[in-house]
Parts: sequence; C-alpha cells; structure tokens
Amino acid sequence: MTVRLRLISGEDDDFFRDIEISSESTFLELHNFIQQLLNFEEGQMASFFITDAEWHKNEEITLMDMALDESSDSNIMAETKIGQYITENKQRLIYVFDFFNERNLFIESFDITNTECHKTQCINSAGEPPRQLDLNDILGEGSQEENLMSNDYDIDEYLDHPDSDFDSDSMISYTDDLEDL
Repeated sequence: MTVRLRLISGEDDDFFRDIEISSESTFLELHNFIQQLLNFEEGQMASFFITDAEWHKNEEITLMDMALDESSDSNIMAETKIGQYITENKQRLIYVFDFFNERNLFIESFDITNTECHKTQCINSAGEPPRQLDLNDILGEGSQEENLMSNDYDIDEYLDHPDSDFDSDSMISYTDDLEDL
C-alpha cells in the first residue's frame, strides 16, 4: 500500500512537504528520508509519537531502544513498519527532531491506496523547512561559552591570570608532581 503523509511545522505556516511512502517501509526509513529532505544533520536523536486527533501524544517510536528493562515494550524505528500504525486517512503523528529545544513537525496521513510504492519521494512542497539548530545557535556566536568550547583560546588570557599566580599554590604544585609519576 502507498501512504501519503503531509508534514507541517508550527514555526512556519507556509511550510509543508507531502511524502509518498510504502506502508511496508519502516519509521527509520521515514526518519532518514525526512532528515535528507530537510537537510538536517544526521545523528541527532528523534522520535515519532502516535497521537490522537487533538495531537496528544500516545505511543512513542524511538530511534534507539529506550526500554529500561526487558519487560518494557519499546517501539524502535528500525523494527516498526509504517503500516502498523498508519491504516487510514487523518491519522496523526508528531516527529520530534530537536529534543533539546522541543521542536517538531506535525504529520497527518491524507491518502492511502492499494497501489504499490516503489520509492519514497516528496510529491509536493512549499516554504522553507525549519532550520535545525546547532550549539552556536543556542549559545550565540562569539559567546564566552563558545570560546570555552573551542581549542583556540589561551586560558591565561581568558582567566586574566598568568601561570605564575598558580605556582605558589601547594595543591597545584602537588598535582603537577603527579604527572611525573
């Protein structure tokens, strides 16, 4: 079966993407397609949530096995097929692509047919996708935190302390001696 999904963003009313995918495809395939389609950096945590008609989250489908123990049920993207959850029009999901900033896309099925889908594809689009934030966006360019995280700084200049200020500290001298052991 072929499933058509519409992706929208709560950040931009002009943005949408319509995706055609096989019901036999996994949520991991959908995740990877969305990442590629929107030019998102790979390797970020993400989850799909099956929701009700009011977008309230029900079941989670995770990128990795998040079960705390073996008795817990866990839906993993690589093992969960689209057709297990999307069986009729108007079914809704939330795709969380940025856990740190609680950013997501809203997904709704709008057409399910008995035809075979050979290739996942974007069949319609409008607007610019939400930008995936990186650490520089969160901290602000040129911030002290960014400078601390880079290797291109002189700690003495940053702290405004020359090394000689620490030479008389017995604890620092002691730890310096440990390096020789």
